[in-house]
Amino acid sequence: MAIVAIFIAGMVGLIARLLKVRPLKAWLIGCTIVPAFVLFVEFVLPYQGGGASMWPIALVFGGAYGAVSSAIGVFIAGLIVKGSENAA
Repeated sequence: MAIVAIFIAGMVGLIARLLKVRPLKAWLIGCTIVPAFVLFVEFVLPYQGGGASMWPIALVFGGAYGAVSSAIGVFIAGLIVKGSENAA
């Protein structure tokens, strides 16, 4: 399920950039997806496991992976936008 959140972070960055949002702002918007997902799973959904909770570790690493995914999405969208400007 976390892989889906990381993928969504990239797609949100891509879509935000395609909607003419500035690159930094689009990246920051995408960066919020995975931490929000981790916090939602930890504090809203019922507890499903046993043992120690590892959500702080998931928050750090998931947030980093989400940031990279969002940056890749923004980069790809930048290439698409630049390509469409050159074609016009």
